Amino acid sequence: MRVIAGVYRSRLLKAVIDDNTRPTTDKNKEMVFNSLGQFFNGGIVLDLFAGTGSLGIEALSRGMKYGYFCELSPNTYECLKDNIKNLKIENATTYNGDFKAFLKKYDNIKFDLVLLDPPYKISEELPGIVKYLLIKDMLKKDALMVLETPRDMEFIPEGFDVIKNKFGAASRFVILKYKGERK
Repeated sequence: MRVIAGVYRSRLLKAVIDDNTRPTTDKNKEMVFNSLGQFFNGGIVLDLFAGTGSLGIEALSRGMKYGYFCELSPNTYECLKDNIKNLKIENATTYNGDFKAFLKKYDNIKFDLVLLDPPYKISEELPGIVKYLLIKDMLKKDALMVLETPRDMEFIPEGFDVIKNKFGAASRFVILKYKGERK
């Protein structure tokens, strides 16, 4: 795994080899960020199921101002922290714990980019996560959201425009833009 573009371009990221972590391939990461826009001019990114941090780190590398990373697995969290430390990223907060506790703790933050790539076994939690983000007003108007789901899962939340709906071998990437309407 590597950072594709921006200030950390070509830097390698540590990976975790286990049955619970499903890293986003460089090809899929490139597709996502080509769809989002090559570079960002500031903003706050949330990588809620961060894994090793690959997607959130890519967003920071491409110009997001600050990143929040949440990871439940202690082993994967250590790898995430190592990646952030090795790249000397200082504009990030990491959290080792359940995504629900994270969202409650940080529900006063408004995000510009939200990356939701949960383990497939809990993908059914996505509608509740998006609803919580909307109820707590945690998205800035025109915020971007990336959902990575199992290929057969169809979930397009209300209040968003679809920018891209792309299928991989076993996954689906849905890139959305928030309309700024509270639900």
